[in-house]
Amino acid sequence: MSWADIKAFIDNFRTDQILQTLQTWNVGELSSNPWFLGGFAATVLLTYFLGMRAISACIVGIGGFTLALTWTVGRGTGTEGIEGGGLYVILGGGAVAIGLFIYMLFIKSE
Repeated sequence: MSWADIKAFIDNFRTDQILQTLQTWNVGELSSNPWFLGGFAATVLLTYFLGMRAISACIVGIGGFTLALTWTVGRGTGTEGIEGGGLYVILGGGAVAIGLFIYMLFIKSE
């Protein structure tokens, strides 16, 4: 493996490459997909009621981040997304996801 191979691999993680990939995958439409939302809710409830609280908290954290990301990508990236409230969506959604993760994992007692 040469430095050129490593540089070519790392170039895949540039912001413009990542955003292009997310738009290609239609990540902005996940927040309105009933199958994704239903599957997410069913998975969280199933793991929570089976007593796997740590796994449920991790799923909530990952799913909350995914939903915040889809809403942000759906509103647009760059300055037009920030002017349209995209920054507040990602910050608010991230704060809610982290708060729920911390509550479920550390604060909620059996």
